[in-house]
Amino acid sequence: MPACVLLLAFDKTFDRIYAIDELYERGLTPEAMARAVLQMDRSIKINMGDEVIDNDCPIDGVLDSAAWPDVGLGDESGRGGRAEIMNRLGCRWTPSPKGAGSRVAGVSAVHQRLALKGDGYGGLVVFRNCRNLIRTLPAMVVRSKEPGRH
Repeated sequence: MPACVLLLAFDKTFDRIYAIDELYERGLTPEAMARAVLQMDRSIKINMGDEVIDNDCPIDGVLDSAAWPDVGLGDESGRGGRAEIMNRLGCRWTPSPKGAGSRVAGVSAVHQRLALKGDGYGGLVVFRNCRNLIRTLPAMVVRSKEPGRH
């Protein structure tokens, strides 16, 4: 099964999220995924106006709550779920909230972000190098429980 990590940047001024890059891989161990995510994040340069600096900010974000239970993968310490292993290697993931209606709420939040704002741009802007997000985003639909309604 493929895993996807999106690198997002938030612009507070315009209340806009930019999907700037993605990691979409199959068969990565938690250690390999952590290394790939950290390398990708640190490769992004930060423009300070008068100079461009390396990104040394710790990466953080939300990871599917299914990555947290210990499923017997273990690492050198012999314990831990995927997320815990990745966090020990430098990621700072927190689990996604799960509960009744959480998937529908998440899809609705994405749809709200995609809506155009007064300036003609959406609240979510996806860079063209996020090919898999562009390919899979149209499949994010909310289906009504009532037959015949979408």
